[in-house]
Amino acid sequence: MWRMRRADRQSSHAVICPRPDGATVMWFVNSRLLGYRHFGDWTGAIRWSDQLRAQSWAAGWRTSPECDNVPARRARS
Repeated sequence: MWRMRRADRQSSHAVICPRPDGATVMWFVNSRLLGYRHFGDWTGAIRWSDQLRAQSWAAGWRTSPECDNVPARRARS
């Protein structure tokens, strides 16, 4: 749904995954899953994702370009 960055080179993003009974929002910081939340419909999932983005903005995160030519970092095993 969205990607954000901070001046200290941290990144965050949220994705919405479809489910037979609605959708799930998952959010990540530095490619690590922080949490997820299930919703009965896409409208609720999108609304909640927008609220999370607004809270992140208030905490100093800023939106980042969708395609920024920076390769994704791989998680260490």
